Amino acid sequence: MRKNIIMVTSILVVTAALFWLGNLSTPSPGSSSGNGNPAIIFMGLLLVLFFILVYLRKRIIDALRITRTTILLVIAGTIAHFVLGILYQRSAYLAYRQVIANAYEKEFGYVDSVYINQITSFQSLSIHLNNQYFNVNTFLMFCSLSILLALFWNLIKNRKKNQNPTENTLKGIDQLGHTKM
Repeated sequence: MRKNIIMVTSILVVTAALFWLGNLSTPSPGSSSGNGNPAIIFMGLLLVLFFILVYLRKRIIDALRITRTTILLVIAGTIAHFVLGILYQRSAYLAYRQVIANAYEKEFGYVDSVYINQITSFQSLSIHLNNQYFNVNTFLMFCSLSILLALFWNLIKNRKKNQNPTENTLKGIDQLGHTKM
């Protein structure tokens, strides 16, 4: 288990560094962005690290033998954190969109709303939004989601294990729950 904890910690440090570098790659509002978004590479790395993180966290949870009630409480708290994180990020995104519009107006004397909408569209993976993709809030949401999936995985695995009648029969318990003699 100690090895898993060290691996999770190492992955979180690397992940935090990738989030920080992604945030740094955001051009200042009103400036030109150049060609392409180098932070897209970070997204691919983060995806791989995310799945490894979920797997390692699930192994840690299995080793801790946490009660079902505790797991359900942590799941509820994690879902609440994730929802609040999404709401906060939406608010930050709208505020940042206005910052970009104000910077554009200051530089050119008017706001080109088509251009502002284009560079602040989440579908375009615009470099102008890297600070919206890579920040402390999204890092914490990344961590929460990995915990949430590991907990769900643990619940599903344990549920299937508890529903397996052959395993209970081997332990000397019949399918009605009575101990065999």
